[in-house]
Amino acid sequence: MSNPVITERWAGNLDCSGPCRRKRLVGSDFSKQGLERHRKKGSALKCKQCVSAVEVSERKAAQDRANASASEAGTGTSASCSLCHRSLPLPSFSRSQLSKGDSARCRECVEASISSETSAAEAERKEKMEVARARVREAEAGGDARAKLKAATELSALEGEHVTGLKPIVLGRGRGRGSGRGGRWSSARGGGRGAGRRATKG
Repeated sequence: MSNPVITERWAGNLDCSGPCRRKRLVGSDFSKQGLERHRKKGSALKCKQCVSAVEVSERKAAQDRANASASEAGTGTSASCSLCHRSLPLPSFSRSQLSKGDSARCRECVEASISSETSAAEAERKEKMEVARARVREAEAGGDARAKLKAATELSALEGEHVTGLKPIVLGRGRGRGSGRGGRWSSARGGGRGAGRRATKG
C-alpha cells in the first residue's frame, strides 16, 4: 500500500466571488451555510475572509449612521456590555444584541468572539490532522496492513473534509438493505450473505 502524501498546501476547485477573487480555494475557506447554498441553488460563493471584511464594513457604517442620528437627537443613552463590562453608547450595540438586555454584547466584543471562534476551529482542525498523521506514521512503522489502512482512511477523511467542506459519512452496520451497503465498505457484505445462506442450509 502506498504511503499517503503529507502536505499543508491544498488546491481546491472553488472560486471566491468576493473582493479577493481568489481561485482554487478549499471548502474550509467558506462557511458551511455558503457551501450549502452554492450546492443547492448555485449561489455565488464568498470566502470567510471576504464575508468578514464586508460585515466589519457594514457594522462600522451602521454604527456611524447611528452615532450621527444620536448626535442630532441629542440622546446620550448607553448600555453595558456583558463581556467587557463597559458602559457604551447604544450605537456600539446591534439591535439584536440590545434586545438581549443584560446579556447584550457590544459590536467590538462580538467581532472578537467571532474571530476567536474561527481561530479555535482552525487550530482544532490542524490538531486533528497532526494526530491522524502521527497514527499513519505509527501504523507504517508497525507494518500491520489493517492498522495502516485504518489510519490512512482516517487521514483521508479529514483531508477530504478540509478540501470539500463536506463531513465524511461513516457507513456502519444497520438493518436490512442498508446493512448490506454499509458492509460493502467494511468487507462484511460477502461474509454476511454467505453466513446467512449457510445458516439456512443447516
